[in-house]
Amino acid sequence: MPIANSRLPLLGKTALVINATCTAGEAAAEALALAGARVMLNYPDRRDAAERLAERIRNRGGQAMAFRADIMVAGELRSLCDVLLAYWGRPDILVGDASHGVALSAALGQTDPPPLFLSYATVADFLAAAKADRRN
Repeated sequence: MPIANSRLPLLGKTALVINATCTAGEAAAEALALAGARVMLNYPDRRDAAERLAERIRNRGGQAMAFRADIMVAGELRSLCDVLLAYWGRPDILVGDASHGVALSAALGQTDPPPLFLSYATVADFLAAAKADRRN
């Protein structure tokens, strides 16, 4: 059952977290899910870790799915984006290293507005600002 608290700042938003099985990616994915976002967890390897993370998020009432793709391989990146688009539509938020932004934007095509790109390190600040904005 999805989280149903209208006070969550990202309720109804979709996030794609690249390399969600790295320490920073895992923390970002959990934080986004706790803020109400549906989270696509990309992993290049460590399927068990990705599935455990998705299960942990779902057990807390969030929505998450894991998808294996090496985003440096065009066909795998395209498959990741196709699955995300089919299930939840265009992502509102992309999370990863700076080098991921251009490849992801190209694979998703032009969107209006474009997805917000966050580095792993900026997710906590973004969520703090979103929560503060929600209170005002």
